[in-house]
Amino acid sequence: MSGQPRLIAVRTLMDVLPGDGHGRSLREALAHHRQPLEPAERGLLTDLCFGVCRHYRLLDHWLDQQLQKPLKASARQVRLALLCGLYELWFTERAAHAVVNAYPDLCRTLKAPWAAGLANAVLRKATRLDLATWRATLPVPIRCSLPDWLWQQWQQDWGEAATTLAEASLNEPPMTLRVNRQHQDRDAALASLAAAGIAANPGTRAPFAITLAHAVPVQHLPGFDQGTLSVQDEAAQLPAELIEAPPTGRLLDACAAPGGKTGQLAERFPEASLLALDNDAHRLQRVRENLTRLGLHADVQQGDASDPTPWWDGTPFDAILLDAPCSATGILRRQPDVKWHRRAADLPALVGLQARMLDALWPLIRPGGLLVYATCSLLDQENAAQISAFLARHGDAQDDTPPDTGDVPVTAGAQLLSGTGQHDGFYIARLRKH
Repeated sequence: MSGQPRLIAVRTLMDVLPGDGHGRSLREALAHHRQPLEPAERGLLTDLCFGVCRHYRLLDHWLDQQLQKPLKASARQVRLALLCGLYELWFTERAAHAVVNAYPDLCRTLKAPWAAGLANAVLRKATRLDLATWRATLPVPIRCSLPDWLWQQWQQDWGEAATTLAEASLNEPPMTLRVNRQHQDRDAALASLAAAGIAANPGTRAPFAITLAHAVPVQHLPGFDQGTLSVQDEAAQLPAELIEAPPTGRLLDACAAPGGKTGQLAERFPEASLLALDNDAHRLQRVRENLTRLGLHADVQQGDASDPTPWWDGTPFDAILLDAPCSATGILRRQPDVKWHRRAADLPALVGLQARMLDALWPLIRPGGLLVYATCSLLDQENAAQISAFLARHGDAQDDTPPDTGDVPVTAGAQLLSGTGQHDGFYIARLRKH
């Protein structure tokens, strides 16, 4: 294998982890690099980028302990190269000697020949470390690579369970599918996967969820191109399952992009009038592509859920699904770069936006109708506290969330914790209008 994936990984991480906290999304950065790579090389690139983001604080902490003097800010690429090497040595099965030998050459390619000897010395020392013993001596936020503010917030919200959440955030997420009920039932889908040699089990919470024993490329899933299956976390499947409406009712999927829940609503209510709304015109194209693959239809519109006046036609909805913008702290396994991009100072604006969306959408629902509010967050202020405040503002709203939906008791709605099962961290509240 050439050194190209490691070089591209360093350049990608420069975009994602530039050192000032204002990096771009890892998935966007990876999509930006479209150099032709063999599948194994593409796998190495992806693994390095996700792995360094996942374990960033731990890797950085150990590296700083080894340096006699700090690396200059101008040597950011060298630092990221060393972090990639540490990740490979400690968290992959790749041969140690091959990893150690690769990074001095990478430093030279990065036009930093002065760092070749440093890379060799640091990585050789890393091969002699008893990683488990050393990690056990570290505070949880360093051991589990969390920013201090997030660790402190989890402790405040969840007490002793915070450590479980922190440890779970380092796990590789499972690949979970949603069966298109317009094509087949879950048992038939499981049989089809088994016939293709793909081991899978039925989900335990969502009725059409299937979790794979090992992730596979979507093109290997039988019927994927024909819309029989979609990739969607099991917790993320629950909000649409809580929607109740007449078969030919009027539904709104607010903040719809990239379209997973829109597709699920279209599968559940194929005869309904479904409006998929999002403020991002570019991301709405993903909604259209998902619907096309599924062979289903919705009215896709650009619009701001916090300001219905420009797009609402005045006809009430039977049900609204609001998958609100949030901190994404429940999906750190899938998007580990989020924890280095999000700041505690971001939360008031997010919480305020969520409240404005709730208040703006509530008048659009007919009496007896409902709104399902969802976030992929583990922060109480975005979740149960947000909905408790909404209920206090709206006397015609009732918390109608099924009592067995969540993992832990909360003051309103239902909270699912990522450390308790295979699903992501998620919050859901079903609100009924009197």
